[in-house]
Amino acid sequence: NPVILTAPNAPSITNVASADPTDCNVADGTITISATGGSGTYEYSINNGGAWQLSNTFGGLDASNNPYQIKVRNSSGTCEVVGAIVNLTDKVAPTITNVTPTNPTDCGVNDGTITITANGSGALQYSIDDGTTWQASGAFPGLTGGTYQIRVRNGDGSCMVSAPDVILIDKIAP
Repeated sequence: NPVILTAPNAPSITNVASADPTDCNVADGTITISATGGSGTYEYSINNGGAWQLSNTFGGLDASNNPYQIKVRNSSGTCEVVGAIVNLTDKVAPTITNVTPTNPTDCGVNDGTITITANGSGALQYSIDDGTTWQASGAFPGLTGGTYQIRVRNGDGSCMVSAPDVILIDKIAP
């Protein structure tokens, strides 16, 4: 009887989807690999074949391990194919460069102000009430005396940073 040898088929990577981390100092990025063809089930790697897993989804990722080299092979260890290189992008926190307060000018007058100046990589949001409410401008007019908790974050709500609290002092009637 003749012996028939069957060579394994190589898988084909059809898609590599990635999601960057959602906040500063958070490793929640993902890479998902889709493959077809091949022989049987597949094993997936995002570190150039240094480690393999049966699941096609990798989580808990950040940019510290860039670049992620995608590979897929048959679960028998045969027919390894190389896919895309993926680089995740970590969020960058804004920097508060200045906070300028002015006290109310007279008793019962709500004309105190706080102006927050910050740098970031896009639109920023500002808060003076510990992040309860946010606005697109760093200018806060019409304030009374009191303690204000200064916060700034990226426009997408990520990477909140703080500055020291600001205390505005009301004038006291004699």
